[in-house]
Amino acid sequence: MKKLLLVSVLFTSLLAVSCSQPSNGISRSQDNWLADSVPSIKQTYSDTFDYIGLAVEYGNFGLKCTGNKYTGTYTHDKSWGTPSELYYSEVQQGISKHANTITLGNELKPQFLLQWWDGDGSSQPTAKFTASNGQIIQVPDKLNGEALIYATLNAAKNAGVKMRGHVLTWHSQTPEGFFREKYSKDGALVSKEVMTARHEWYIKTVLECVAQWEKANGYAGKGTGNHLIWAWDVVNEAMADDASDPSTDSWLRGSTAGTKDKDPANGGSRWYEIYKNEEFIINAFHFANAYAPADVKLCYNDYNEYMANKTSSIEHIARLIKKGEEQLIAGKSVSPRLDAIAMQSHVGTSWPSISEYESALKKFLAIADVHVSELDFNAETQQAAEKA
Repeated sequence: MKKLLLVSVLFTSLLAVSCSQPSNGISRSQDNWLADSVPSIKQTYSDTFDYIGLAVEYGNFGLKCTGNKYTGTYTHDKSWGTPSELYYSEVQQGISKHANTITLGNELKPQFLLQWWDGDGSSQPTAKFTASNGQIIQVPDKLNGEALIYATLNAAKNAGVKMRGHVLTWHSQTPEGFFREKYSKDGALVSKEVMTARHEWYIKTVLECVAQWEKANGYAGKGTGNHLIWAWDVVNEAMADDASDPSTDSWLRGSTAGTKDKDPANGGSRWYEIYKNEEFIINAFHFANAYAPADVKLCYNDYNEYMANKTSSIEHIARLIKKGEEQLIAGKSVSPRLDAIAMQSHVGTSWPSISEYESALKKFLAIADVHVSELDFNAETQQAAEKA
């Protein structure tokens, strides 16, 4: 039976009010969310939802590790950057009280793991990688933000919560050079065969870093359900807001009038520019299924998912993923696996209507489980919010 999971609520107002000045400058309003008189959100809804999550930031900054890179303690080395919410033990206590899972805002996105801040990776040393499609390519010798993976996982472990991984494949916040010859931001776009090889390397590398951390920290192996990262957004926001019916060629981001030939910052997609179809999405779910534990949930995540044409597009891609043929990945025959459709659910008091949201929800539940992945509410006035 397909089920609905509320897995990551953007209680950003709660975090902003309760812990806007962590550590030595901690706001006394933090007492509000830790006080015994304030009921635990996760306990309040425990009979309804398996997971209640908070969206949090750890921050990107100079990290110092004391001890083993997997099990050691990570601290700000004061060389650059500023820690944010999840870094502080005071905030971890509040998260532990109110949630059982978190979603990081930026720290697991390609931009933060590759850390080519000007978009150009051409100066980074490379190593040889043989991809499952037969391509032998040069890839970065490491993820420059590897320590950020371990530091954030350690923080989640300290808070006693699991994590929803966000995100492996996205048109935005991926360095320009990742799509171009010699990883240069000014190079020509690579062929789809080379891009597929790079895509496999990236997903493999990220998931193997997580697996190594989990093994070192006592999290059991495949088949147990005992993982700190229990779900991944494998592909994020690949459908266009101005999508036409999926029977046409204009439904993917990059293919429509509103997204075609635009750069990612303006709504376009380098993924689509290279592939001209949905192949890269199917590939992502192949690679994720090949390298992620079998019991970690693999998800497609999108916003405005209750717009009729976008609902149809998400339905369409979900069915294509689930019907995908087996491919030989890393020496084993692998099908693309989709476990859940993640509805971001940025909703307001005037739109979407309950019927619009319910219609999309029912259509998605006919295909897979549904995660409410980034829930927040918008209201013009406090009175409108209270009435809603």
